[in-house]
Amino acid sequence: MDGTPIKARHTLSPEIARLVAEHRPGGPLERDFYAASEVFEADLARIFHRHWIFAGYAFQVARPGDFFTYKVGTESVIVVRDRAGEIRAFHNVCRHRGSRICKTEQGNNHRFVCPYHRWTYELDGALVLDTSKEFGVDRAGYSLRPVAIENAAGLVFISLADQPPDFSQALATIRHKMKPHAIERAKIAHQIDYVVKANWKIVFENNRECYHCPPNHKEYNSAAYDVQRDMAMLDPSLQPAMDAIVARANARFRSLGLDEGDALSTMTGAAFRCHRTPVMEGAVTQSMDGKPLCNRLMGDIKEWDSGTLRTTLFPNFWQHTNCDYAAAARLTPVGPNETHVRGYWLVDAQAVEGKDYTLDRLLPIWDLTNRQDWTICTDQQEGVSSQAYVPGPFSLVRERNVAHFLDWYLGELRA
Repeated sequence: MDGTPIKARHTLSPEIARLVAEHRPGGPLERDFYAASEVFEADLARIFHRHWIFAGYAFQVARPGDFFTYKVGTESVIVVRDRAGEIRAFHNVCRHRGSRICKTEQGNNHRFVCPYHRWTYELDGALVLDTSKEFGVDRAGYSLRPVAIENAAGLVFISLADQPPDFSQALATIRHKMKPHAIERAKIAHQIDYVVKANWKIVFENNRECYHCPPNHKEYNSAAYDVQRDMAMLDPSLQPAMDAIVARANARFRSLGLDEGDALSTMTGAAFRCHRTPVMEGAVTQSMDGKPLCNRLMGDIKEWDSGTLRTTLFPNFWQHTNCDYAAAARLTPVGPNETHVRGYWLVDAQAVEGKDYTLDRLLPIWDLTNRQDWTICTDQQEGVSSQAYVPGPFSLVRERNVAHFLDWYLGELRA
């Protein structure tokens, strides 16, 4: 880079600063946080264009020249594997007059060529054109602008900030705990792009609690113990049974050489979690009947029932990684009341569709749960957009993770 800042520091308007200052802790956000265009622009600038966000998977760029693009707000990023095998990220902006370079979502290129004037860049971002005579400048100062990138055990994260926040704890934890699942050696069995007519925060808040699960998620409730866990927190007489479930699961995890888990869905750090939880007793994976969804184990997992490794990163990613498959979601804010969610289903790269897995068995638990959640989120967006909406209280037990997320969010706006 030539030292020129990519973007000016976003200044919080007096109106948004007032909203943040007047928010009542212990409850949902006020209407404008979910509906105002000015808040949405602040979310892009101060959250999505500053924080580390999930972009995709390392196996999507397995060969030199493989690339994919990811666009958030006005910012489009190219993720590519260069000729030396390093995964890099660049702003998808020509250094001549600013045209988009890659207009396709994925592919394989020998070089990147701008369609406007054919300025050409190597896979490491270096400009090929000799600009010294015609333009009177050294081409070394006109390489593609790099974007901060980290590969966490096959999960690719980027930060659009000039000075990205510290990511070391999340990287170390995810790399350690995800390693046995070998996501680098997985593949996307299927993906679905959902359009959710709700603010991105509503979508994320919904993911951070299971208070809504009993009346809305029949399929998920049959595959995960979250409701049972919540009831144990509400009724101390049920806690010994939950403790016994976790103890038995941890004994198994230790026998498999895996990290121990816990029953809760709390955060590992301020903005991420990565910890193993038990599956339903008698089940071998997170499925509606407890039976495998893929007959081939993932990565270096040697036996069935390795629990579920739950990984979450504020503000746009979560993944449930089981012994045989993983299901994930990437959130992209599009407008104050629209979020695009890409759902991923991963299996081992050697798994064969029709032999080791079928989509009609692999997809339903999470596709049904996703669609049920999007209906909930759309209904909530319509309600919070009403002039009649006044935030109520959070459950001190079953919605404390939502409160944690909102505390983080408001802190990022203040930063």
